[in-house]
Order: sequence, then structure tokens, then C-alpha cells
Amino acid sequence: MYGNNDHVCAVIVTYFPDRKFEQRLEKISRQVKHVLVIDNGTTGSASLHLGLYVKDYPDVKLIKNSTNFGVAQALNQGVRKAAEHGYQWVALFDQDSLPGPDMIRKMLNLWDQYPEPDRLMIVGSNTVYRNCSSINDVSKNQKPWEEVSHVITSGSLICMKAFDMAGYFNKDLFIDYVDIEFCLRLRSKGYSTLLARDAVLHHNMGNIEEHNIFKRRVHPTHHNPVRRYYQFRNSFLLNKLYKKEFRSWHRVNSIVLLKIICLILLFEKNRPEKMFQIVKGTLHGLSGRAGKKGEKSFASIDRKRK
Repeated sequence: MYGNNDHVCAVIVTYFPDRKFEQRLEKISRQVKHVLVIDNGTTGSASLHLGLYVKDYPDVKLIKNSTNFGVAQALNQGVRKAAEHGYQWVALFDQDSLPGPDMIRKMLNLWDQYPEPDRLMIVGSNTVYRNCSSINDVSKNQKPWEEVSHVITSGSLICMKAFDMAGYFNKDLFIDYVDIEFCLRLRSKGYSTLLARDAVLHHNMGNIEEHNIFKRRVHPTHHNPVRRYYQFRNSFLLNKLYKKEFRSWHRVNSIVLLKIICLILLFEKNRPEKMFQIVKGTLHGLSGRAGKKGEKSFASIDRKRK
């Protein structure tokens, strides 16, 4: 066997978590040896409650940042800390994700079942979104996994060797497409990304809804304008890096962006501001500008992440 739950450290990134976070923390802590909560600048009563939640769990450590450094940098903090303690795998979670029964064990099993385990670096969970039928439908066959281009960060299990092979998450993206970029970077080096069919993660994404258009289900997420900026900016930044190598991903992603625009125009509020941020993000992405939105200096993005 390649490992068990005692070799896994969970990293949860928080930013003003709600009162149900303690329930999710309890479920996650049952499936791993240790939990690192990286808080990105939560203040006030939410910070106080977060400290009280963590205090009840001896195997949970809270690391507080003075400000919001973005998802990628917070994840990197947790991964480096897990590496210092000698863990072989790191399980990543958002603050609003809830693992299904034995999710981590089912994902670990794939390292024993996959025919080329040394090429396997990331396993993602089969995500079910609140208020929706399963968006992440997978085709039915006998294999317990599906080979995919990428998986979302939350509910993913990553072999620590992946960071030695490809570097860490790209902090210049700040939020959105951080997971996609990391998976594509690993794939460009010949490594595999799998989705575990029976490892279920319950996840919230924006204020997602389900509608039917011409007998097809669609899912507007109602993300705020700033998130729309990052989604489109980072998408175009990744196009510059990976479009030629991963043409199928590029085609699918282009369709996803068009769907987002259509769903905003059909179902979401604050359309003018969201469309303005989409245009702004697109222009910044095309010009190669990265980093936290609003900063005077912008970093440039590349594949080499240390």
C-alpha cells in the first residue's frame, strides 16, 4: 500500500467562515492525521468564533494572516508546513466544503489501483454542488477513476512529490484558475490527474442555482464582480501559457467563459458591473498583468513556480 490516512495533512483556507464551519472542520479532522487552517485576514466576531472552533481540536492548528494574501499563497503556506512535518499527502479544502464518508481513504486507494502510480500526483473528488444535481457527472464504466485535465482545489489530494516536481501554486493568480494552472503544469511534465468516482465532496460555489433552458440544466453561480474579474483575467493568462499544448482544454474553457456571460445576462443581478469587470479582466489577461487586483505593480506569470 502507498499510504493511509495517518500520512495525510489537511489544509483549509478560510476567509470570514460561517457558523457551520465547525461542523465541516469536525468531519475533515476525522479523515486525516492533522489539519492546518490558514486564515486569510478574518477579523471581528468571525475571527473570534474561528479561534473558538479550532481550540476544541488538538490536531488542528490555526495560522492567521494579517490580510488576504489570496488562495494560492495561503495554500502554499499550508503545504510547506505539512512538508516540514513529513506528511506524504496534503488534502486541500475550501471553508465551505464537506467531505463524504471515507473520501480521503477512497482517494488514497487510487495510488494502489492506478497502473502507473509514480505518474499520479493529484486525485480529485466527485463534487456535488449545493442546490444542484451533480454538475460533475462522470461517465459510467468499471474503473474507479476518470483521467481528467484538472480538478478543483477543494477536495483534492496531492502527493507531496508534486511540489518538488512542478513547484507550488501560482500566487500571482491570487484566486480562480489556481487549481487549473497547477494541474496543467503537472500534465505538461507528464504526470496524471484523476477524478475518484466514489469519493464525494459536498461543495458550495457562489450562490449557485439550477435552471432549465430547453430541457437542459444550467447553473448560474452569482459570483460578485471581483470574482468575475479574476476568472476572466486568469483564464486569458493561462491561454498564453497552455493554449498550444492543451488545445482541447482551451476549447472547453472558451465555451465555459461564453456560458458564464450568457448566464450573467439571463439570470444574475448587477449585470453592468459584472460585465465591466469581465472586460477589464480580459484586457489585463491579454496584456499579461497578474497579481492582486488594485495593486499598483503587477507580476508576470510563467510556469516556473518556487
